[in-house]
Amino acid sequence: MKVITKLKIYCMGLAVLLVFFPRVSLAWPFQNQHSCSDISERGYLNVLSVNLLYSEFRNRETRLQNIVNFIVQQSEQGEPVDIILLQEVVGGILSGTQNSSYDLKELLSERGLEYNLQYVLVNRIPGVITVGNAILSRCKIIFTLATTLPSAWEELSEGFGIPLIRKPMMSRIKIPGFGKIDVYNTHLCAFCDPEDRLQQTQALLEFITNVEKIIWWSEDPIILGGDFNINLNTSGEDSTYDEMMDFGFIDTYSTANGCYSCCSDEEGYLGCTYGVSGNPYAEEPARIDYIFTKGLNVLSSKVVFHSDPYWVSDHSGLLSKIDLD
Repeated sequence: MKVITKLKIYCMGLAVLLVFFPRVSLAWPFQNQHSCSDISERGYLNVLSVNLLYSEFRNRETRLQNIVNFIVQQSEQGEPVDIILLQEVVGGILSGTQNSSYDLKELLSERGLEYNLQYVLVNRIPGVITVGNAILSRCKIIFTLATTLPSAWEELSEGFGIPLIRKPMMSRIKIPGFGKIDVYNTHLCAFCDPEDRLQQTQALLEFITNVEKIIWWSEDPIILGGDFNINLNTSGEDSTYDEMMDFGFIDTYSTANGCYSCCSDEEGYLGCTYGVSGNPYAEEPARIDYIFTKGLNVLSSKVVFHSDPYWVSDHSGLLSKIDLD
């Protein structure tokens, strides 16, 4: 009876969220047969976030293969990547693929590594190109929610800009021997007014608040990662970052490495996640990719894909080891 009651509350919460918050959408996964029982023995999660660079088509396959090689190497070393957060997942005629997150999943499967996948479409030019976000998990994905943030005018080139949609997603993931974790993946506006990014951050936190309060009867841990485009070396960006801290999040890289901007002359450049020195796709290094946690501590965090031959994007990846004990 207790289980049935909880299920009713659970479903009612979902119904309320979908009815009263029309920007929220729900998706159910198609397959969840993969096992991740080793996590409970390890006592921690390995979480990777990386922006795939939607606009570079020529080297897309090579860049994806670099990611696969790294994840395979991690698995062989006994440190499998349990959750992968992807931004700028591309598809369409221009890109030469239906969906780059599906490509990554299939490439990993060919190497013996199985992941569940959830994808959310964000922007598209019909018949030409699609761009979205995705979450891959070794563990069971129960379902996925997504919402639409306030649009922002983004300057794509000098004198030319368009309003772009941004959609964070949340997958509820079941960890054997531990319980459920809500994993959020987001990509905030890039070439926009910092005030617009602040508004998107506030809307993102409102989405998280609504999901956690309306659906669940207990406070489960939260992981939030992605490309936030928050550069703490830029004036005015600290207020957006402070919103995250005031919400109760832990910045995994900053906490694990004892730095703030983590990408400056004063603190060194090991924490830069964009335009790392030598990156063929971008210049002007910055830390704009983050993995945050709430209700969980961090054991370590490092930047990956930051040197030859592992360039995968104009971004490097961020890999955080998150404590479950």
